[in-house]
Amino acid sequence: MNKPLPLSQRGLSLIELMVAMLISLLLLGGVLQVFLSSKELYQTNTAIARLQEAGRFATEFISFDVRQAGFKGECLNEPTKHLSMNGLSMDERNAYSTTPPIQGWDNSKPVIFSNSESTRAATDAFIVKYASDGKEFQAQGTNNIQTPSLGVSLANGDSQGTGAYAGQLVILANSTGCDTFQNANNASASTFQKAGGNVTPGNINQDWSQQYTNRLTSYILRSHTYYIRNNTGRLPSLVRKSLTPSPHHEEMVEGVIDMQVTYGLDRDGDRQADEYVKAGTNNLSATGEGDWTKVVSARISLLVLSAETNALEEPQVFAYPPASGITKEDEFAIYDDGTVTIKNNRIAQAFTTTVAIRNRLP
Repeated sequence: MNKPLPLSQRGLSLIELMVAMLISLLLLGGVLQVFLSSKELYQTNTAIARLQEAGRFATEFISFDVRQAGFKGECLNEPTKHLSMNGLSMDERNAYSTTPPIQGWDNSKPVIFSNSESTRAATDAFIVKYASDGKEFQAQGTNNIQTPSLGVSLANGDSQGTGAYAGQLVILANSTGCDTFQNANNASASTFQKAGGNVTPGNINQDWSQQYTNRLTSYILRSHTYYIRNNTGRLPSLVRKSLTPSPHHEEMVEGVIDMQVTYGLDRDGDRQADEYVKAGTNNLSATGEGDWTKVVSARISLLVLSAETNALEEPQVFAYPPASGITKEDEFAIYDDGTVTIKNNRIAQAFTTTVAIRNRLP
């Protein structure tokens, strides 16, 4: 008699299948959680890296210009000015001069800006002026002090022209004296020319400070105004306006939403800052008058914002002392007397640098 074979289980039971599915879901959920966490961490780290890069670039651009403020080559005294300043205000005149080397405006638009030019509300702005791009020349011909042109050749014997194009502000200098004027010739010309040229501010009919007969150095007068500008559809930017030969605005760094500046005043003449004060106070007039020539350093604070939204789980709130006394709210942040709340869960960081004016150091 044949015995029936014993029954044996084949495959998985319903309970085992459900347990296996549960374990798989748990593992899949863990992998998904790790992926999402890694993605969020990557986005946060990327936002921080870009923000810090923007902050470093902004402070470096500003620091370079502030350090050079007031430099005018071999000029021991203020250059003889040949620029036409009739009808210009004091601050407008200062914009075309190396003195004072720096001038600022507290929470307001620079006086030298036109009605069509604007700055971000409750942010500071400042201007620095200095001579740069020095080229050494040998004077050619008699170069009478009464003639508007001055012939030169490069000291190394090359004939490449003056390098100063029409409309550019030029400082000529040697150990005897120096002159500031607006060049009317093109860069390839072998003479500097201060007559003619339908540009602003133009020149006046005036003798040179000396008869240039030997070696001299030419410099380009840089006049840079830094400010914060709102942009349509994107973050505000740090912008630099150059006044010559025709005003133009360079966007330096995007994402800078605030700038606050204090100025180191040398009260006792030892070439060291005795206190840091805001523009418009302590005889630092917004019109360019007062004690601006006593400024030996500047402390600049920038508030930089990440382009990425929702980089944090909660809004960032932190102390920002440079904005003490400022209360406002806009689409990016809420300012409350030195405390800032960042909107849209963006990441923000404050960058502060103190820069000494080299030509005012002890």
